[in-house]
Amino acid sequence: MRRFLAVFLSCSILIYAQGNTFTKVRYNGGSVPSKVDPKSWDNKLTVTSDSILLELKDKKDIQRVEIPAKSVTSLSYGQEAHRRVGTMVALAILVAPVALFGLLHKTRLHYIGIQYSTQDGKSAGILLQGDKDNYRAMLVALQGVTGAPVSVGDKDREFIPVGVRTAVTSESEGGKNAPEVPATTSPVAADATGTVILSTNPDGADVYVDDHFYGNSPATLKLKPGTHTIRVSMKGYKDWSKEISSDAGAAARLTAALEKLN
Repeated sequence: MRRFLAVFLSCSILIYAQGNTFTKVRYNGGSVPSKVDPKSWDNKLTVTSDSILLELKDKKDIQRVEIPAKSVTSLSYGQEAHRRVGTMVALAILVAPVALFGLLHKTRLHYIGIQYSTQDGKSAGILLQGDKDNYRAMLVALQGVTGAPVSVGDKDREFIPVGVRTAVTSESEGGKNAPEVPATTSPVAADATGTVILSTNPDGADVYVDDHFYGNSPATLKLKPGTHTIRVSMKGYKDWSKEISSDAGAAARLTAALEKLN
């Protein structure tokens, strides 16, 4: 069976067009000039192996911003993301003011910062906000395609999903990076990996690889060579799981048809 799966993985065609798509995303400011309301959730983020596509929706049209994955220089989360992008605003690098309405909010707001280099070599950055149901998957997907560690403050570290590589900053150090936290076993961090493009019916299910949360479906899974267990879970449906064997450089597609609970 393992030999069959290995051959299947090797012969499959890899297609990244769909990538991982996240709806309910806020654009809180950055290098991209936009009239979109920073409190609006009607935006979309799509992360593929090559690029990060942000679609900003205002009252009249949709503005598309594409960031090459290789151009991303750093990722950040929480107040550290707000601080980093806010610092760029203070240096007059960014053209869209960073929204400050959430800093004193009573509930936790999940800020995600993406800093990158433009084609002309200039520094740029955007501040996004995910909701409590999708921010973890956004972090996993962004690190999966960029390979950048997520800079995070001491107080926000507990909200980073298992498997995401972090660089913890300390308030006592004025926001300077502390020694990088060693990477835990992660389904997305590896130089030599196999790829599984997973879709589910219906979409939006939670995806776990070897009991580590990976993101929401549809998802492009980067797996280290070896045997892995993929599990899919969604409220109102029975769990779905499958054990597969992955080889470096191989690719395959999986579709999980979820069965409703009685």
